[in-house]
Amino acid sequence: MADRNPTGSDPSVALDIPTDHHAFLRSVFETAREGIQGDLADFPERLREPERLRREEAAYGRLLAALDAGVIVPDRDVRCVLGRLARVIDAANDFERVLFEHRAICRLLVQVDPAGGQC
Repeated sequence: MADRNPTGSDPSVALDIPTDHHAFLRSVFETAREGIQGDLADFPERLREPERLRREEAAYGRLLAALDAGVIVPDRDVRCVLGRLARVIDAANDFERVLFEHRAICRLLVQVDPAGGQC
């Protein structure tokens, strides 16, 4: 039995996505893909890397299909768009500041209420 995939593609991954995450992810992926499609259609001459955008558009399409199928082959483009998307969402929500503030309050709460202070 072979110990590696002869086609060179990554193995498929079964997804376990909670129901409440599903709608959020679908919305985010659709919005991102539509934005890319708009850029490709409306500003093709101004784009520095149209081929990269086409790959990202396709990756979002695979992610949307994966939500329905419950399985995906996570190639490099899929991993890149997910990583970039996470960074964009974190920056938009000021995640680092929120995390810092949460930790500061929780640390103080545990000190002043060791029996009930849970975070």
